[in-house]
Amino acid sequence: MTYFGKGIYTLTVAAKILKMDQNKMRRWIKGYTYYKNMECHLREPLFKPEFGYDPNDTIISFLDIIELLFINTFIGYGVPPQRIRKAAVAASHSLNTSHPFAIRKMFTDGKSIFAEIAQKDKDKSLLDLLTKQYQFPAIIKPTLYECIDFNSYDFAQRWWPLGKQEDIVLDPSRNMGQPILNKYNVRTDLIFELYKTNRSIEEISDWYELDPNSVKSAISFESGLAA
Repeated sequence: MTYFGKGIYTLTVAAKILKMDQNKMRRWIKGYTYYKNMECHLREPLFKPEFGYDPNDTIISFLDIIELLFINTFIGYGVPPQRIRKAAVAASHSLNTSHPFAIRKMFTDGKSIFAEIAQKDKDKSLLDLLTKQYQFPAIIKPTLYECIDFNSYDFAQRWWPLGKQEDIVLDPSRNMGQPILNKYNVRTDLIFELYKTNRSIEEISDWYELDPNSVKSAISFESGLAA
């Protein structure tokens, strides 16, 4: 298994970056059991992580990060996890990908998850992946799309967690996908660790040859993750 260019994150780090509950993320990745009417039931995972699942040393990829980001958004819109699971299977087949929620063609209206399907040249519609019937409702594109760059194959390539107006980015081709200052290619957590040792912004700026405002942005971003 090669990790180069795919980004590497432990669940602990991913949970901090995504500001999500680590146990909830683990359930989405691993699945879980529950009891009802004295019987044990199994909930299947919402998706399969790129590097597989090891309960002792779980690592996930950048595309897994994006999957988790969108699943959390879909649930926030009111889409039940069971429906997301079914839609993920349908989308994987329709779009021929193991990461359907990391592709540009996914949409949500709060009830169903849609994929943009080209039916004819210059004629695109939305296929309800659960009912297999074409519908044309008012679609809500998650604002997340405005924070993600996609490659020529429509897969997520970079994520700007604070929006593209800020200089902080997660790019799996750089620094193993860890949050960095895009202009300087310096990890934000390294800047924050220096700051916590009582180094001043000016000292850190001189140390890394950074603009002081960029240092402030990195510190603010990491402080938000630590909160």
